[in-house]
Formats: sequence, structure tokens, C-alpha cells
Amino acid sequence: MQKFKKIFQLIKTELRKEGVLKNSFFVSSSKAISAITNLVFMIYSVNLLSKAENGKLQYFLGFLPVVLAIAEFGLPNALIKYISPLAEKKENPGAILNASLRIKFYSFIFLSFVCLISYIISNENFFVLLTLLFGGIIISFISYFESLFVSYRKYKSLSLWNPLPNIIRLTLLILISETSSHPLTYMDILTVFCISPIFVLFLFFFFFKTDELSFTADSSEIKSNEKKLLLFNLWAFAASIFAILSDRMEIFFLNQFHPPEIVADYGTALQLFSGFVIILATFNSIIYPKLARLVDTEEFPNVLKKSVLLGSLIALGLFPGIFLAEPILTFLFGYKYTNSISVFKILYPNFLLQLVFAPLGTALFALGLPRLLAGLALLRLVFGAVFDFWIIPSWGANGAAVSLFLGQIVSWLLLTGYFMAYFRK
Repeated sequence: MQKFKKIFQLIKTELRKEGVLKNSFFVSSSKAISAITNLVFMIYSVNLLSKAENGKLQYFLGFLPVVLAIAEFGLPNALIKYISPLAEKKENPGAILNASLRIKFYSFIFLSFVCLISYIISNENFFVLLTLLFGGIIISFISYFESLFVSYRKYKSLSLWNPLPNIIRLTLLILISETSSHPLTYMDILTVFCISPIFVLFLFFFFFKTDELSFTADSSEIKSNEKKLLLFNLWAFAASIFAILSDRMEIFFLNQFHPPEIVADYGTALQLFSGFVIILATFNSIIYPKLARLVDTEEFPNVLKKSVLLGSLIALGLFPGIFLAEPILTFLFGYKYTNSISVFKILYPNFLLQLVFAPLGTALFALGLPRLLAGLALLRLVFGAVFDFWIIPSWGANGAAVSLFLGQIVSWLLLTGYFMAYFRK
């Protein structure tokens, strides 16, 4: 018991350092508002649509994170890694910012090409493809600006700016649904979700004083940083793509083997876990810049251990939530999604464990090891595909939830083994 008290005191002391506790409050509060409005958006959408239409919405929303990952090309993590030390020393980040904007332009060209090829070789609606393309680009700038707030530790400004995209989405959806003379379709809701954050982008310059950011740099410096970012981001991008594909693969397999109603059962249960984004995003926003600054110091292993311990304690505290599956789903959707209750219960332990292992993945980025993270994500993708093909055809939505959990176990074990060896050095 005395040992646990000592550990708790160590965590408490660490959280108080550099205003971490205060910053965590601002970021987690804003993420909470953002997650709640996103959840209300999804609940409102699900209740507006038939089960078949909701299945189509969940299917196409599953593509958006892939498009977003290509549009970001790993830049948010890279910007935090390279700009955080510059912000600490009050040095000019112009070369990195210019290089990052060039990379974003390249990603837009690539996505446009993929969009055109997809339209030529598939039967997908061109408007759906354009919506996903521009939605991915718009949302990628949201995360791009967020990384600048984090790099300069402007957590108060971030807490005000962060919830705005989801607030705009929800407001527009309610306005359109209340004034439309026709029932909304999945395409209407997909368009609102993807495009409406464009109204928020310009507000970044209201919350972030422009005189604190400098885009001036020599062309040779920009080119040098462009190569550095491309090299780092190539593996970060691969890790992001593999991770997102493994997270969303179950929806694609469900769509192949089962009707849209089954996709809706799984996708609806999955949407309810958006609340976990609050804690995961807080870890990234608070822990990552700190780890990036301490990576070459003796303090790094201690901070990482405390981060993992904190994630474990939060997961333990949230465990009783698994018993709320039935009342929550019944309250939100009536008896329309009773099949989602078992899916929710299977997914819940998986998301709790993500809280435990998230700091280890963040530490790999801080150590400049995105290649290792990409390898682990690829391993997870391969195992996930095997389990999906084996389980989903027979077990449907419940099988998809089981497959998502099983696919991650090997990568978690290897990640743990790596850092156990690292701490022995």
C-alpha cells in the first residue's frame, strides 16, 4: 500500500511540473466538448437515417481517416518533434513551416490523382470521392494548426479553438435537417461532416498571433528541411496508414460479406468510443512535446514510465463503463441497435488497453523511430487481415470487434518488449 502511495505522489509531482496538470485540464476539457459534440452529431445522424443508409454512411466515413492520413503525411507529429525545441529556444521555424506546406501541396496532387483513378476504375459516385478528397484536405489543416498550438504550448488558445469544427458540424446539421423539405440522406450528412470545418480554418490566425510565427527562410534551408521532413514523414506516414487501415479494415470486410445493416451495427458501436479520443489526444498534446524535449536526457525513461502508469490507472478507473453498454445504447437509439450492445462490450477492453500502450507509441515518435512504429503497424495490419477473413464472414459485427482486438495483441507485446530492453540500457 505504501508503494502505491509513493507512485501516486510521483505522478502528482510530475503532473504539477511545468503546468502539466493545468494544461491537461484545458486540453482535456476542450477535447471533451469536441468529443461530445461529435458524438451528438453521430447520434443525431443515426436517428435521422434508416439502418441501411446509416450503414452506407459508416462505410464511407471509414475511408475518411485514410484520406486524412495521406493529406497529413505524418506532418502533425513531425512538426511537434522539430518545432517544439525551436519554440523553446525562440528560434525561427520558417524553414520547417515552408517545407511542410510544400509537402501538403504534394499530398493534395497525389490525392487528386488517386481520386481520378478511383472514379475511372470503380463505380463510385464522383461527388462522394470529391467530398472525401476535399474533406481530407480541410480536416488535415485542422490537425496541422493544432500541432502548432501544441508546439508552442498554447493550450488555452487550443482549448478554445479545438471544439469549433464539431460545433460547426452539429449546428449546420441541425439547421439543414430542420429546414429541409426532404429527408436527409447519408450523402447530405457525409458532406456536412467533411466540408463544414472549412469555416473554422481562418480563425487560427485569430487565436495564434501571427508575429509569433515566421515563414521567412532561405530556399536552401527550406529544401534541406523538406528532405528531412520527407524522410521522417515517410515512415510516420506508413505507420499512420497501416494503423488506420487496421482500425477500419473490419468495416470494409463487413461491407463485403454482410448487408449495410450489419455494418451499421458495428459502426454505430464504434462511434460511441469517440470519448476515448479525449484522453488519447491529451496524451499526445501534453506528453509528446515533453518527451521530444527530454529524449536525450536521463529523465526520459522516468517520464515515459509515469505516462504508462497514468494511462493504466485511467483505464482501470474507466473499466466499470463496460456495464453501461445496454442502458446507453437503448437510451440513444431505442431498440433499433440492440445488436450493437455485444459489439460495444467486446470493443471496450480494446480501447482501455489503447490508453495503456498509447504513450509507448508516442515515445517512438519522440525517439525518431517512426520506422519501427511503421513495422509494428504493418504487423498489426497483417494479423488483423487474417483474423478479419477468418472471423467476420461467420460472426458478423461481433466477429469484427473480436478481430480488431486480436489483431493488436502481437504489436502491443513487441512494443512492450522493445521498451523493456530500452530501459535496461
